[in-house]
Amino acid sequence: MTRTLLAEHSRIATPDLDQARDEVAGQFCPHSLSLTQPKSRLDMQHNAAAIGPDVTLNYLRYGAEVRITPGTFNDFFLVQIPLAGRARVRVGERVVASDRGRASVGSPTEPVDMIWDEGCEQLLVYMRRTAVEAAAGAGTGLLVFDALMDLDSPALRSWLRLVRLGVDELETGGSLFRSELAATHFEQTLISGLLAAQPNSWRDVPQVRAMPGRLVRQVLDLIEAEPERDWRLADFAAETGVSPRTVQAAFQRELRMSPLERLRRTRMERAREDLLAADPAQTSVTDIAARWGFFHLGRFAASYRDAYQELPSQTLAQ
Repeated sequence: MTRTLLAEHSRIATPDLDQARDEVAGQFCPHSLSLTQPKSRLDMQHNAAAIGPDVTLNYLRYGAEVRITPGTFNDFFLVQIPLAGRARVRVGERVVASDRGRASVGSPTEPVDMIWDEGCEQLLVYMRRTAVEAAAGAGTGLLVFDALMDLDSPALRSWLRLVRLGVDELETGGSLFRSELAATHFEQTLISGLLAAQPNSWRDVPQVRAMPGRLVRQVLDLIEAEPERDWRLADFAAETGVSPRTVQAAFQRELRMSPLERLRRTRMERAREDLLAADPAQTSVTDIAARWGFFHLGRFAASYRDAYQELPSQTLAQ
């Protein structure tokens, strides 16, 4: 057995099959749950903590070989990352032999049927369907991920580090996700990172071109007017009347960065203004970083130093 993740966020520990099924159904969706070996003993543990409204991290084990058949997820995408043991997961017509090197991704419209072996423990990343489809700019039902996730690929290793950072923050009870802005930004980073790293049906769909010069200026004006707002790519698209992918493409073409990267730069500028104006006896770098949605203090300090050739603590002390 591996270290139990999110132990301070226990939802249930039970040997009762009905209780286990009801608990998981309440967190995810209705499903059938059965022991593949009738005389085996269930040792179910479910821990769960939400980052914000759109992403929840879960630790789940059953302690016995079980078959789980939810049908379609409907309202969410689910990444299942084995921490120990194995699972056989059928998503649509694809069967994933899931282990420490291969995770599975379930999409809302694809039927799922799976068997977890008795030693299987998984970290589950629940992502609300509407948030993922909005970030992709995809219509309802058009976004489907490849069910097999190769955890050894460089892009997915980077994404997995983000997931683990989220787990660490939730486990240590840090202040990061107490900031709504930081929590929303982290959720959007996780969702956008998955869309970029994991093959999916929407990634290569061509988008209608807009007028990039005016479009970029409109988005920059929105950012400058309300940098504290928990902007999402879908919000910029809605405000300008184009698809999220069109906004993204225009920024890459003109500024060689994404809209969210430009938003982070603006927030960095505002953080610097606050550091210069603050009384170091009354506030801290951590307070100001959190105010502007920077959830990893070490990375904030490194980015700040790259931008201004000094540490934020040095700016605050001036």
